[in-house]
Amino acid sequence: MRKFIVLFVLGLIVATPKVSLAAYARDYLPLPAGYTLFAAYFNHVSANNYYVNDNKVTDSFNKSLNLGLLRLVHYVNIGDALYGDGGFTVDPQFIIPFVDLELSGDYIGGTDFSTSGMGDPMILATFWFVNDPQNKFWIGFTPWVTVPIGRYDKNRMASPGGNRWVIKPELGIVKGFGDKTYLDIIFGEEFYTDNDEYLGDSELEQDPTFQLEAHLSYDITKTWSVSLDYFFIAGGETKVDGVDQDNEMKNHGVGLTSFFMIGDHHQLLFSYRDDFSVETGWGDKTFGARWCYFF
Repeated sequence: MRKFIVLFVLGLIVATPKVSLAAYARDYLPLPAGYTLFAAYFNHVSANNYYVNDNKVTDSFNKSLNLGLLRLVHYVNIGDALYGDGGFTVDPQFIIPFVDLELSGDYIGGTDFSTSGMGDPMILATFWFVNDPQNKFWIGFTPWVTVPIGRYDKNRMASPGGNRWVIKPELGIVKGFGDKTYLDIIFGEEFYTDNDEYLGDSELEQDPTFQLEAHLSYDITKTWSVSLDYFFIAGGETKVDGVDQDNEMKNHGVGLTSFFMIGDHHQLLFSYRDDFSVETGWGDKTFGARWCYFF
């Protein structure tokens, strides 16, 4: 029974943070220096299937995750870009997540489990060393740091916080084609410190995960755009008290996003993502929404 619980919680740890860290199309386009952006996100994630090494372990399970994020970003110019005349733009920012998770089904003994609270905040900044709006070409480097101060209870099956530091260097490349089409390609790798209060006083170790995103977006009108999205994650094998859990990931997801401006200062976004090919983890389906205010 304990082995199933370990696999179950590992699945939550591996799957849950990826919702908060995934980008949307054109997130790597910098706003002019001096602008501030406030964004509120909502994601609803559901799943019934869990996989280990390409084998479905169970479909007798219900996962319902509501994830909210508050994000504040400010854009500044610190000099000339290495390439392009758009300036060396930097956007220091922070993200605060809020989690509401409910679980039920035969896979967890026919019981119901729920938890809620503040997750681990994230501090980050993108450095656009290539900023060439004339040729519609941008490259930015983003170091992410996840600070383990969210709610965590070592005696519960899962918690909003992870009780470990996460560091993620990320590189985003955007190229525009013509007047209406953009391609974003984003590479990242997450590194994790150990959690020494996992399921009580056990120690959780996790290998780094490699992440890739691609977003192909198109302007239908001057204020309305859509994008096709692709997500890939690999690695992330874990150990509990030195015992290899044999749960390396190689997972694929696809999505569709629609976003539009309302006036000059507001943007609304709606998205759907389906993790359609999962080697290890939950077969998540995610509905997302985001409101941005620019000032």
